[in-house]
Amino acid sequence: MITIDASIWFQIIGMLILIVVLNSLLYKPIRQMLQERESKMAAIKEEAERFERNADQLLENFNAKLASARSQGMKKREELKAQAREEEKALIEESTKEASQKKQELLGQLTAQVEAARAELKAQAEAFAMEIAQKLLGRAI
Repeated sequence: MITIDASIWFQIIGMLILIVVLNSLLYKPIRQMLQERESKMAAIKEEAERFERNADQLLENFNAKLASARSQGMKKREELKAQAREEEKALIEESTKEASQKKQELLGQLTAQVEAARAELKAQAEAFAMEIAQKLLGRAI
């Protein structure tokens, strides 16, 4: 059976002293280390979130600049294509004009040569006609 006597007070005081000693030497340092660890983890987590937000922002900026560069490149490309088409059109027109001029020159030269040949043939035809007539008639005309 349990008897209540003066030793119970010694046990209660011993238990209280043990609680105070254990609390100051063991429980408080452990709780403090756990609290420090928790605050460090929170700081690390906050820093990681900040880095992630910063990375997201940088990626967004990069994508925006990339899209802008692409659109500017496409615009410049279209401008260069239009410019090339205009130059091609001008070169074709110039070549057509030159070909037309050459054609006219050659036609003029050919016409002059044909006329010269006709005149020469006409002169020769008259001379041949005179010769044939002289041979047929047997006398000089």
